[in-house]
Amino acid sequence: MEETFSMASLTTREREIVDLLAQGKRLTEIAAMLQMSYSTVTWHAQNIRAKTDTLSTFELAVKAARVPK
Repeated sequence: MEETFSMASLTTREREIVDLLAQGKRLTEIAAMLQMSYSTVTWHAQNIRAKTDTLSTFELAVKAARVPK
């Protein structure tokens, strides 16, 4: 059975980062695209993983890519 993935609890910025991860972007690329420091993006990614019960950024990206738009 497929695990559900909800972005309902995420902030607008966190959703933006999840969307970019789902497109295959790396955290360094996301930082440059959003004009943020790498540290800020990794902090957001850590918060996103906690909210979505994912263990890694890779797992987060895979699950996010499977969410219907």
